[in-house]
Amino acid sequence: MNGYVKGAPMDGKLNVLQQILDKITEESGFYGSIISSEEGLIIINSNQMDPRIEIESLAAHAASIFNEKSLLSDSDYPENITIDYPTRKIFIQRIYTANGLNEKSKNGFLLIILMPNNMRYFRRKANKLKNLAVELALKNL
Repeated sequence: MNGYVKGAPMDGKLNVLQQILDKITEESGFYGSIISSEEGLIIINSNQMDPRIEIESLAAHAASIFNEKSLLSDSDYPENITIDYPTRKIFIQRIYTANGLNEKSKNGFLLIILMPNNMRYFRRKANKLKNLAVELALKNL
């Protein structure tokens, strides 16, 4: 599946963002990446995604993990989760944009990254994609 933004055909600005996402994903050695709403609706995904992976289901499952009631308390929710499989690893991170100084917005995003299961040092690379997600949010895409 080709990457898309909100299911709409890409124009020039969105095409540039798609190219940036693809470049960061490829240079980082990731298998693919998705930026979705907290509800699991895909905003944009990399073109490198394995066609056997149902990205809509993956985003929906990631959202359900983050939105279910916390086991620890009513106010504690995970900031990120790593799921290890025999052949790959999935890293899911909640992303907020700043409403003001040191304030988190009410609406956030999920960054979902698929990578080789033996990749250990990936957080710095993931931050590049996180910054792209924040840029998308600030441009109201």
